[in-house]
Amino acid sequence: MDGHPDTLLAQALGWIDGESKGIVPSIRVASTYARDPDLAADEGVWYSRPDNPIYHQPEALLARLEGGATAMVTASGMASLAMVFQALDAGDHVAVPDMPYGGLIRFPEMVAHRWGIDTTVYKTGDLDSLHGSIVAGRTKVVWVENPSNPELVVTDLAVAARMAHEADARLVVDSTLASPLACRPLDHGADIVLHSATKYLNGHSDVVCGALVTGKDDAFWQRLTSMRMRSGAVLGPFETWLLLRGMRTLHLRLARASENAMAVAEFLDSHPRVSQVFYPGLETHGSHEIAKRLMNAYGAMVSFAVEGGEAGAKSVWSSTKVFKNATSLGGVESLIEHRFFSDGFATPVPPEQLRLSVGIEDKADLIADLDQALGGGATNRKQAPATRITQGMGWVGPTYGDLVLPVHMATTYVRDPANYKEGMSYGRDHNPTFEQPEAVLAALEEGAACRIFSSGMAAAAALFQALAQGDHVLVQDVLYWGVRAFLKELPANWGIVIDWFPSGDLEALKAKLKPGATRLVWIESPANPAMTVTDIAAAAGIVHEAGALLVCDNTFATPLITRPIELGADIVMHSATKYLNGHSDVVAGALIAARDDPFWRCVAAIRHLAGAILGPFEAWLLMRGLRTLHVRVERASENAQALAEFLDRHDAVEEALYPGLASFAGHEIARRQMTGGFGGMLSLRVKGGEAAAKRVWAAFRLFKTATSLGGVESLVEHRASVEDASSTVARDLLRVSVGIEHIDDLMADMNRALAAA
Repeated sequence: MDGHPDTLLAQALGWIDGESKGIVPSIRVASTYARDPDLAADEGVWYSRPDNPIYHQPEALLARLEGGATAMVTASGMASLAMVFQALDAGDHVAVPDMPYGGLIRFPEMVAHRWGIDTTVYKTGDLDSLHGSIVAGRTKVVWVENPSNPELVVTDLAVAARMAHEADARLVVDSTLASPLACRPLDHGADIVLHSATKYLNGHSDVVCGALVTGKDDAFWQRLTSMRMRSGAVLGPFETWLLLRGMRTLHLRLARASENAMAVAEFLDSHPRVSQVFYPGLETHGSHEIAKRLMNAYGAMVSFAVEGGEAGAKSVWSSTKVFKNATSLGGVESLIEHRFFSDGFATPVPPEQLRLSVGIEDKADLIADLDQALGGGATNRKQAPATRITQGMGWVGPTYGDLVLPVHMATTYVRDPANYKEGMSYGRDHNPTFEQPEAVLAALEEGAACRIFSSGMAAAAALFQALAQGDHVLVQDVLYWGVRAFLKELPANWGIVIDWFPSGDLEALKAKLKPGATRLVWIESPANPAMTVTDIAAAAGIVHEAGALLVCDNTFATPLITRPIELGADIVMHSATKYLNGHSDVVAGALIAARDDPFWRCVAAIRHLAGAILGPFEAWLLMRGLRTLHVRVERASENAQALAEFLDRHDAVEEALYPGLASFAGHEIARRQMTGGFGGMLSLRVKGGEAAAKRVWAAFRLFKTATSLGGVESLVEHRASVEDASSTVARDLLRVSVGIEHIDDLMADMNRALAAA
């Protein structure tokens, strides 16, 4: 697959599972594999320590991003570091910087020196010092960290590579802090690139892993790959799968974190209590000019020195609220650390220095937090949605202080006999893993309570199961076909009367209401797939006047674009499979209530009694997906707007259906109730009818022809072919779920497909 790095990441090279045709890889957990006796020993897969098919996709993706020949994932960043030393021989020599990640100091001191491998320390970033540390005939590896940890020194890699190669040594670059999107060391002459993939590549603070990428698949690389097999530093299949999942949003995470870091660095640079700021993007930084040449982005790490020495630094360190006091870096959440205190050895880091890993929260929240920690006034400002999403409402584990929600697998819980009805009891309705995603969704939708379900349809069904015989329900006529099929089959058996009104037509809605009998009105805005927009506030006024409840399916818009409860809706429904999870690997649903009233308590009881619960692992993945919701929705909306404008003027398109178009019938309503974009969904009607639409559908290459929506990858579907015989969707209509790839690649594929019309 070719394309911009954004596209390569979002689609993970466009690989499709060879067995199921799934757009997400399977988790291959086998430790051994059946083999043909005639197969050569070095062919195929035979045992998971040397190889696992789950490795192939992230390794291929990483090699492509770094411009390398091949790559391998390992059990940790330190495992990758150790393997480089393990591949050397007694008597070999390594040149290492004086202020790197602490592991590069400790591993040689505690381990490699015992093997007869010598090291010489050079001043970080000082090329003369580096040159002087190389021992002719003995130096086998020159080690550079770029940028360095924690002072963000950038080394001229081309010069370092020339020095190493003149001595017949290899240049190994730890590029963890940059990521391949900010700098590609192989392009500048490096031989091997190392990543603690725990950090930016995975990006969610929930996988410990490492990676190595080589410019050449040579004898030294073969020795390294042998080290992974022989020393056993392999990455588990589940962790590998999560790493790939994390990489699919790397471009969005790094772009937002880098933007935030620049703003934070500029704020700190002007603060009277800060004596020095270390950030390559600042013109005052010592290696700014080198960084300008080498880096596409300056990264998201910032260090700064506080006036008042160690005491002053510790005072700031202990006072932040949004920045969490924790080690590591590169996750979606912002962290602060006093490295002198936390290193736990004779660290070269000055005691007055603090290191920041800047995340993807709202930058105003980050700056306000640092301002108050540095002695500014306390603030009561309400945190922005981006901050609440990223930090999962600021949840921190009560026992260990973990920043990521645990997966609670228990089905039953120990209880005090004296208070037996209190606390958790049984896993069908009680699981602590549910609590964080439910709290986040309730907060985003400005609701009183939330329940997550095993699917969007389970969430929808629970509302109808909470009704009674004889209740009347009004439903718009254009909506997700699964809800339509459900309503045409099951509620009538329960004595519930279903009636329909034209989508968006509030006069028709008013005319069909039966005061005293109508219990629920169901709307979907924008509607699937015609994108019809309903005036939610006006609908709520009409519905409430009749004594009914308004339910809004907000799947397409998400709470970042439309908040129906603020507009008067009583209950909001989501197929959380879609944007909320956003990675096409969890089926889930959610309901959010404006009030914790008797009807809502009945709905909650139905989840317990009917048992449509989400599994704990799926709830955990949903929470993981939610942490990048804001950057995903923002990019998808930008891409969709650009595509809609392109389609609106394309000769092969009869009509482009997108609320962001001024020509769209519901555009003015959408402008009033949708903020921050118009979403990632659009439809188009192709000139030439069904046959032309199907030709276009079959001609896509980048857009995947698959059902569902809201994932990181772009999808296209001929809805009339997918729905049942009762479908009312126009036969010339294609529905598009626009992902987070690069817009140029999406536009080119759309244009190519439309040529088939």
